Amino acid sequence: MQTANPEFIGVIKQLQSWHESQVAQLKLITENRTAELKLGDLTVAADSDIAKGIRFGVLIALDRLGKLPFSVTPCEIEEEVEEDDDQD
Repeated sequence: MQTANPEFIGVIKQLQSWHESQVAQLKLITENRTAELKLGDLTVAADSDIAKGIRFGVLIALDRLGKLPFSVTPCEIEEEVEEDDDQD
């Protein structure tokens, strides 16, 4: 999609940044299989069945999130020049 609306472009860039950050954080969970998982006061041992289940759930979430299905390209609006019919 192309747009010249700077507010819309800003919102889309924020959404893209947020999505990229979320995916990166989830990938950390699946890529660091030897690390404990912590959520608040709860600590889950890295090699436990619960940790394996959490990682599997995160893989499902990553698959569902995938890549954002759109992109936005800034463009310039060309103003139409009106020709003067009263040329001398």
